[in-house]
Amino acid sequence: MRNYVCYLSICMLLIIGSLPMQPIQAEIRNSDIESEVVFEGQWMSNTRSLSPIPFTASIGGDQLTLKCTSPNYDVNITIVNANGQPVWQRDFTAPETSFVSISLDSLPQGSYTIEISNDYGGYLQGIFQL
Repeated sequence: MRNYVCYLSICMLLIIGSLPMQPIQAEIRNSDIESEVVFEGQWMSNTRSLSPIPFTASIGGDQLTLKCTSPNYDVNITIVNANGQPVWQRDFTAPETSFVSISLDSLPQGSYTIEISNDYGGYLQGIFQL
């Protein structure tokens, strides 16, 4: 019985090994990839003290998604192109900052900086690529 199982295993290996190999191509599309945006800066709260950075950002497809763990203050969000020109800007009130989704489909490929600021001197920036 043991020899029979060994014989079948070798036969299967030979059969599978002799099958013609088909080239496989995989295409990675930007909509399937999600990348994180890393923020740098100092975040000041209404107590004028340094706070942990409350924002996280990720890019998936043509959407930039911002999440805030403590949406307690109004913020200004600006996206600046590589030439330093603002290409998108908007003010958000405190409740709106918990989840912000920004469409990037109108922006050409390149390097961009997202800037987030509040009225208490907090300023964050992160660089991302399209």
